[in-house]
Amino acid sequence: MLSQEDIRKNLYKQKVIKDTVDIARSRVAKDFFQINKLELKSGAPLPKYWHWFFCWETAEDKHLGLDGHIKPGNNIIPDTGFPRRMWGGSEINFYKPLLIGMEITRIITLEGINYKRGNSGDFCIIEIKNELKNNETTLLIERQSLVYLPVRTGFDQKVTNPHNKLSEVGSNRKYTENQLFKYSALTMNSHRIHYDLDYCKTNEYYPSLVVHGPLLAQNLISVADQRFEGRLQFFKYRALNPIFVCDEFTVNTSDTGEFWITNKSGVLSMSAVAS
Repeated sequence: MLSQEDIRKNLYKQKVIKDTVDIARSRVAKDFFQINKLELKSGAPLPKYWHWFFCWETAEDKHLGLDGHIKPGNNIIPDTGFPRRMWGGSEINFYKPLLIGMEITRIITLEGINYKRGNSGDFCIIEIKNELKNNETTLLIERQSLVYLPVRTGFDQKVTNPHNKLSEVGSNRKYTENQLFKYSALTMNSHRIHYDLDYCKTNEYYPSLVVHGPLLAQNLISVADQRFEGRLQFFKYRALNPIFVCDEFTVNTSDTGEFWITNKSGVLSMSAVAS
């Protein structure tokens, strides 16, 4: 575990990544999400939450951990003593859309290192701010919660209470192995739980490949933006239980600004609020 002095020294470290919003990756995303009506030309706006397809944070293989992610200590995230990384959730403020051809800068800031104790033991939450800019204009700010956990010896699905709202609209969806691979490539996400079945079962004790948290969130954000007629400005979500490859899940919406995903057994997988 990090000392309070180590935490203080690591807070507010930054990394800056520059990129261009290109047509090639936009076309791949358009095909992936099957948005036939999306026009791809210079200056055209992209759907919300597509910023993860640009400004990738990458590293040489020697800097990667067993799970495929950049090993803590090789970027602005220090080694907290817990090796397993999961995406806990995000809070996003949307200001301006990404435009094809736009030069963008991602500023990554380490904002929090918090040790916690839960029902299954100690863990650490890393708070990251991702600010996306075009010159001096802020396009969006996403605050991301990364959960670092100890090595585990088995998988028990978290028990959650049923959602207390009735879904106004619900749609059933699922993702294949091929789609998970494509999304990993599109986001340059090398976490092995999304494509390496042997690793999933042997190291993480999952029954199958895990659908990406941001991919599930994209389903909710897309529905929310439709609900707000393209004027979605704020979205906050929390990942609660995994969805596995080829398993059907349900995207739920309500007229109260709440959105959520349940798995094939009706267990709450992701909850969100939007405005």
